[in-house]
Amino acid sequence: MLRLLAVLTLLATPALSQDDPLIEWGWTESTGAAAGYIEDAACAECHADKAESYAEMGMAKSFRAAHDAPQIETFDGLPFHHEPSDRWYDVRREDGDYIFRRWRVAPDGSEVDVWERKADWIVGSGHHVRTFLYQTDDGALFEIPLAWYTQGAYWQMNPGFEFADHQGINREITRRCMACHNALPQVPEDSDAAGRPEVFPHELPEGLGCQRCHGPGAAHVRAALSGAEVETVRSEIVEPGKLPKERLYSICYGCHMQPTVAVNPPLRGGRGIYSFRPGQDINDYLTHIDITDAGRDRGDRFEINFHPYRLEQSACFQQSQGELGCLTCHDPHVKIKPAERAAHYRAACLTCHETGENALPVMASGVHPQIDADADCTTCHMPERRTQDVIHVTMTDHRITRDPGDLSALTAMIPKVPAEVSAVRLLRPGTLSETETVIQNRLAILSTTGGTADYAVDDLEKALKDTDWPHADAWLELASGQLALERFPDALATVKRVLARDPGNPEALNMRGVAYQRLGLLEPALTAMDAALAASPGNVKLMYNKAVMLARDGQYADARALAREITRLRENHWPAWRLLAQIESAEGASAEAIEVYLETLAINPTAPDTREPMIRLMNENGRAGEAARHALP
Repeated sequence: MLRLLAVLTLLATPALSQDDPLIEWGWTESTGAAAGYIEDAACAECHADKAESYAEMGMAKSFRAAHDAPQIETFDGLPFHHEPSDRWYDVRREDGDYIFRRWRVAPDGSEVDVWERKADWIVGSGHHVRTFLYQTDDGALFEIPLAWYTQGAYWQMNPGFEFADHQGINREITRRCMACHNALPQVPEDSDAAGRPEVFPHELPEGLGCQRCHGPGAAHVRAALSGAEVETVRSEIVEPGKLPKERLYSICYGCHMQPTVAVNPPLRGGRGIYSFRPGQDINDYLTHIDITDAGRDRGDRFEINFHPYRLEQSACFQQSQGELGCLTCHDPHVKIKPAERAAHYRAACLTCHETGENALPVMASGVHPQIDADADCTTCHMPERRTQDVIHVTMTDHRITRDPGDLSALTAMIPKVPAEVSAVRLLRPGTLSETETVIQNRLAILSTTGGTADYAVDDLEKALKDTDWPHADAWLELASGQLALERFPDALATVKRVLARDPGNPEALNMRGVAYQRLGLLEPALTAMDAALAASPGNVKLMYNKAVMLARDGQYADARALAREITRLRENHWPAWRLLAQIESAEGASAEAIEVYLETLAINPTAPDTREPMIRLMNENGRAGEAARHALP
């Protein structure tokens, strides 16, 4: 309260000091790729009521440290057996930490391929699900396969881990993921540009704070603390409610408009991942992508992040001429209490729909079924429905419908059936030039095919060359596609174009080294890798590629040193562990090789070229019983 009174006093008096008031008050302004932000606690000094109510919203709880986090889970039903991959999982709470354990049961009943790790972070508010992450020393984040589903009160696999063939503990969390699940971090300038390693500080913000919707707040707080005029103070922050509709909903659509989880919307040329600011047009930042799913009609597709995508399919939205939107029903600062929801959403509907003498909505034809006067319209017209990508949760279907059909059928459990992408298209192509329409479409296709769609590579190359496209990111994706198609001379030529636009791009230098190596040119390959590591020290991807090149050339000592450093920086880098085992085996150190092979399999039980050579070494060294335990059924 004393701090708040001091702020109010400063607002009413001229600035008394030329010193930065943020420093005087102990606040820190962010720099780098996400510059101009300040701790959200600063907002609460003047906006305590909104900060208090917002703290109850799911967005405020979207990301948090796992240590000492409030426990909402039970440990009933554990250990959990994932039958498709035949792996077991367990979770325990120990000294404030969540400890996850995974193993496989050997033919004799013993545990093998055992991995254990504490979680470092939690993604998700817990209103529907909690996902746990761990962070390696180099700053990379990885998803733990097992999640807590609040609606069913049970542990189950995270989306994407339902089938036998999944990434295990090696699914990396990218900046694109974090940009919607958390506030923006303090990171170096350009670290969010294409080709940079996906690593994060070990100290991160916790939750989507005020500034994700209101924009960077340091200048606003500085103006307030300096005693600036009220209008000046207000001009330094975004007030979403005063924005034009398309700019207002650009804030929501940046994260909640996801027409498909199968294809990531490509950023516009030259945009960094952290570069969007409230008040901008989302279409200037990214290109929303829609798909044709060969297994489902568009109207039948329903995913967890479909809110505006489905809303825009509604007659209510289409006939409102832009008046109906997210804020019609949702106040981002306030969590509606369960007892108030029916009246709240009914009032929102009745801003457009009239009621007759019987207090029932007036219909163009027929008579509305009899309902209570205070009934919740959304129960029937925006029903809860099982999502197809996260099958253990239900969400409100925002496509407003007259007749939802059997409500119980909408929430019944369904099998996980991934989208069968038969076509990719831009959701709003009219916002782009003809050339950029081709570029963005082909980038989306390459992202969903791993760069192996040769026609997309050809079309992208033509569009980029015809316009001498100025941005490095699209050229980088072209080079990646050319490498995937083993067009190594083409990839080298494209890398030159990347480096002309973004000198020192570590991924471009990496691709140069890989292309040279695949062409049998070891010396220029190693030179390129050294240049890449000079541009991006500690980049484990670059270090691993160089270590592989050295090992293939018989330079085992240098390769071993690099691989050991990789495993120190990134404990779960199973290819580096396997490379170490292969080096030990090549040098005749069988016992050491076996131990490192075991470490590799604990991280990745399906690691290729690992189990068989380990079992062979065990048998050759009098460890046949152990070899039998580790053999697959």
